[in-house]
Amino acid sequence: MPTELLIKLGFSLAGVGLLVGLSYVLGALRSARVTEAAAADRLGFDEPDFKPAQWLVGADGKAAAALSADGTEIGLVFAMGDDFATRRLRRAGATVRREGSALMFLLHEPSRRAVRVAAPDEKAAEVWLLRLRSGGV
Repeated sequence: MPTELLIKLGFSLAGVGLLVGLSYVLGALRSARVTEAAAADRLGFDEPDFKPAQWLVGADGKAAAALSADGTEIGLVFAMGDDFATRRLRRAGATVRREGSALMFLLHEPSRRAVRVAAPDEKAAEVWLLRLRSGGV
């Protein structure tokens, strides 16, 4: 290969690498943080008929879970880049497991396999797991 072509190819690859890196840095600096107010607002917008009774907001600000007033459904809100996404699960069919002080809601979706909600401590995670499994409010 001629030297000029190698130089042009090198500059092109460096430029693409710089753009990818800049895109990553700007995206990482603007990630959404889940609070109870933000989660309630988003879940209310996406699922207006879902009436949450209790919230478990992740200690890391990345996700939150709500149990419906009638105890039959679980609402999930999680950060996805600069915005939030939601999922609504039937409590009876939901796959939830505890990993230390976090609850893992398995979604079995290609785009999102699971949502992790970090409880304040292991005891809170266990209480919420029992609540979700029993359906109590």
